Amino acid sequence: MKKLFYILPFLLASSSVFASDRSTLSVGVDNDGVFGVDRDYTSGVFIDYTSGGMTPSLGLKPLSLAVWGVSSMDKIGITLGQKIYTPTDISSSQPQINDRPYAGYLYLETNYISLSPNVAQRINLTFGTTGERSRAKESQELIHSIIGSDEPQGWQYQVDNQFAGGIGYLVHLNILRDKFWSNSSLELSNITEGNGGNFRSNVATGFMLRWGYNLADSFGAAEISMENPFRPGMLGASGSGWFAYTGIKTGYVFNDITIEGDRSGLPQPSSQYDVTLEHVQSTAILGLAAYNEHFGVNLSLSGSTKSYNESEYSTSGMGGISVYAFF
Repeated sequence: MKKLFYILPFLLASSSVFASDRSTLSVGVDNDGVFGVDRDYTSGVFIDYTSGGMTPSLGLKPLSLAVWGVSSMDKIGITLGQKIYTPTDISSSQPQINDRPYAGYLYLETNYISLSPNVAQRINLTFGTTGERSRAKESQELIHSIIGSDEPQGWQYQVDNQFAGGIGYLVHLNILRDKFWSNSSLELSNITEGNGGNFRSNVATGFMLRWGYNLADSFGAAEISMENPFRPGMLGASGSGWFAYTGIKTGYVFNDITIEGDRSGLPQPSSQYDVTLEHVQSTAILGLAAYNEHFGVNLSLSGSTKSYNESEYSTSGMGGISVYAFF
């Protein structure tokens, strides 16, 4: 992250072009290798396209902040993503008692985004598949062969093929934003979300603190999450900007297919390998984002409390990077 500060003056070069009033293309990668581990949510790759600002049609207007009389910038985004989850000991060729299952999720997510300086919301519809169809085994084996990590030995016991999806809503509410130092500002916001479906259902709320430049025009881009925590398509009408951010949230998880999903490949009795979902979970994040009229980058570190009761670790960590371009 230190190196990023050296290029901030370049990234903050003045521009009369509103970067993300145009379309946005981004690639994001999550990996826990930055913490020297390979367990729980261990890796993710996300390719996202978000349209430029548009005027919502009559059919889409109920999804927009405009329905409440708010002047908003609305966009539609599509994300193709893959998430990978593994037990603690990936070198074992036998299923482990009291350890989470191998699981993968390959999915397509559609987002309706509505942005304003003080309220930003995202409504999403997600559909995908777990199991061998997710190609998580092949992805992890390829990555590990490239970086020289241990080859995972237990994918034959992964969560079965199952179509999974859900619908979600996330809203950012500005609480305070004021000048802080030089041309920078300090901002405190609330982030609340709810998701329902057979992949994962949860509700959560928390608070984010941001410090940076042009905060009103980047409101909603950063989230408090271990999984794909930065959404470049939610950058507002700003030619350039930068911000550091941190946040924490707590929520309740009702179901999670990556922990509770069926595993037909297990030896019998298979119930001995079941683990129990930890319903109350908390997440914290620290990150830095910078962009100009052409491109941008985000770096983040995040951590979460355990996702299943039997875990011998109370927390897990994740590093993330996103690169994005406007056109």
